[in-house]
Amino acid sequence: MNLREKIGQMFEVAIRGGEPLDEVLRHVRENHVGGVIWFQATSHEAAAANARLQTAARIPLLISADLEMGMGMRFTDTAWWPPAMAIAATGDASLAEEQGRATARAALAIGVNHVLAPVADVNVDPRNPVINTRSFGEDPHEVARYVQAFVRGVQEAGALATAKHFPGHGDTHVDSHRALPVLNVTRERLDAVELVPFRAAIEAGVGSIMIGHLSVPSLDPAPVPVRAEFENVYGTHSDEVTHRGTMPATLSRPVITDLLRGELGFTGLVITDSMDMGGLAAHFDAGEAAVRAIEAGEDQILYSTDTDAAIAAVIAAVESGRLTESRIDASVERILAAKRKIGGSSPHVDDGMRASEAAERSIALFCDRKRLLPLQGGVAVRLFGDDPFIPELQTLASTDSLGSAATIILFLGIRPRSGAGHLNVPSDALAIAERFADKVVAVSLGSPYIVRDLPDVGTFVCAWGVQPVMQRAVLRALRGEIAMTGRVPVTI
Repeated sequence: MNLREKIGQMFEVAIRGGEPLDEVLRHVRENHVGGVIWFQATSHEAAAANARLQTAARIPLLISADLEMGMGMRFTDTAWWPPAMAIAATGDASLAEEQGRATARAALAIGVNHVLAPVADVNVDPRNPVINTRSFGEDPHEVARYVQAFVRGVQEAGALATAKHFPGHGDTHVDSHRALPVLNVTRERLDAVELVPFRAAIEAGVGSIMIGHLSVPSLDPAPVPVRAEFENVYGTHSDEVTHRGTMPATLSRPVITDLLRGELGFTGLVITDSMDMGGLAAHFDAGEAAVRAIEAGEDQILYSTDTDAAIAAVIAAVESGRLTESRIDASVERILAAKRKIGGSSPHVDDGMRASEAAERSIALFCDRKRLLPLQGGVAVRLFGDDPFIPELQTLASTDSLGSAATIILFLGIRPRSGAGHLNVPSDALAIAERFADKVVAVSLGSPYIVRDLPDVGTFVCAWGVQPVMQRAVLRALRGEIAMTGRVPVTI
């Protein structure tokens, strides 16, 4: 490979269903990019596009997707698994391994070979709007157990697993899609909490680790500049921008080369989080961000805001001597080694039964002071959230008035959403909960922490996520068809 081809291998570009492939094909053919990352599509669109892209590529591509909750997280005609916190609520780490295995098999069947999961963050902060139920919990050693299991499942099936977001996004209440979070803890605390699951992932042989856009002053105190203007698809307001942060971990040599590579001994693939996120875009343009990321020790730049400009900047940095070609070669060797580890396509086994089992075993009853469960008599249902509800819940929500119902069920689809920046109970739901507290059953289809916002409600059930598999499971539990045996892996 010549220099341009080698640098191209260090970039992954975005791809979405329903959009022409022309631009992605151009990046594959002209920029020689090393991979693509999928956002929303159908599995049929993805399979056809992946085959075409691999044919166009001189070197096989890493084809990535965020599949923390199964294929349904990115491919609209496929099944979801429960979120990580739901899996931990079962107390059974073998389900995490099965989830990883089933997800990898289904991904490989359509040509996706790089699973951007599991989340290895320890969710310490109840206000965390972006990790939350994506984490296996708040106990670092329990999180480590589930992370290792998920990694084993993915990689035994032949795909590449990714532990994220190093060095830990769990004790932050700022969403890195919108602005740069500051993890202001000591190095001793990092060793005791945040780094525990990442060490476990490395012990399990995880193929790649994603670095988060996180300011960690105890690791790298260098101040980070703030751009006067920047574009951010998540709609970051100027007053949200972090003005006293330190260098994002994504661009930090002390974090990547010294800590992850040196102290933790990780020899696999290191990738950035998406470079369009506010936690980075507010501080550096595409070219400077890419050069600094490579200086810090990153192997692949994920979804640059301007891949052409970023590649040009890296080429210029090598030609000027700011970067050495040997530094580029080291990353390319790791990228090619990662690609060689990937297995071929794997027979897809339907994982619906195990996903349903995990969902049902995760349902947790926090309290039922008025003994409203299992449901009896007239029930009124109200649905809150932007995600689709299953037809049965929609039908239930169309009947019975609040005043005449014996029981009112509030289904609260309040879950971590990239870029949302907050997790709030809608005011309409709060008003119902206050007015009819004695007969309200609040069901969280997402964050368990919202129980703190409903102090007058005597019956609270947590179903961890709004995925259809979780909605069906909690409906069965409310009717008394299955026991609520889930535990709560965080402190409320």
